[in-house]
Amino acid sequence: MKQEILVIADFEEDKFIVLEQAEILAKAFNCSLRIVNFCYENLAGVSDLETAKQAIISEVHENSAHKLVNALVKKVEYDFETVWAKNIHVWVNDYVNEHKPKMVVKTGHRSEALFYTPTDWHLVRECNVPVMIATDKHWHKANTVLATVDLATELPEKQQLNEKVLQHASILAKQLNTELHICYTIDVSPTLSKLGIVNKEMIEIQQLGLTKEKVKLMASNFGVSPEQIHIKTGQIDKVVTSVAAECKASHIVVGTIGRQGLEQKLIGNSAEAIMHLAKTDILVLKP
Repeated sequence: MKQEILVIADFEEDKFIVLEQAEILAKAFNCSLRIVNFCYENLAGVSDLETAKQAIISEVHENSAHKLVNALVKKVEYDFETVWAKNIHVWVNDYVNEHKPKMVVKTGHRSEALFYTPTDWHLVRECNVPVMIATDKHWHKANTVLATVDLATELPEKQQLNEKVLQHASILAKQLNTELHICYTIDVSPTLSKLGIVNKEMIEIQQLGLTKEKVKLMASNFGVSPEQIHIKTGQIDKVVTSVAAECKASHIVVGTIGRQGLEQKLIGNSAEAIMHLAKTDILVLKP
């Protein structure tokens, strides 16, 4: 039995963007799709709540099923259901913990002021499987895949995450029949750089020497040329989005170390910073 990819559908708004990405991922990772459409309405004043709820679910499900059949017929294996849930991320996290899908896919509706809805942020921070947010506003139609790694880390957890990011990005690039690019950002204080206290070019040259063997190993293992490995200094979110634009990436694969409790709610991380700036599909992985 194939492992499944959980797809959060939005047939009213996403114009099948999420289904297009889900189809690519299903073929890349040899998975079936579990497509879930959500509905919820305020039933205040309704005497028979259960009957009203089931009527709404049936109506939404029937309308969505017609659109789904036209979009995915004979392309990939899938199941489809409509779920009554007010807090989508709670339902998804519970489902993930019980069924362990390969990943979760959802559309993120971008505006210039705000990339994601609260549901998206909850999933990226809390979900225990990879999450892809498919943007509705791309930079371009190119399909290059960009993987972000930390070559300087000595922590086993982060080294394993590097490998996971590279493996997922490589599989995706092969499915899209496109190039894989790799980006490593050397975090340098913008203030010190501006004051001329640190030399960005020299730091990049030094890091290239220090990471030479790791770069050679990556190039050999994942079939990339030196020109496809980008080592840059600066703020990671700005560097990654700049490299993504330069290599015309339509997908960025990034790893994040999940936080817990209050820290999770109050402090962002590099993955979230990249997500806020990038106008491209983003696959977020955890160790």
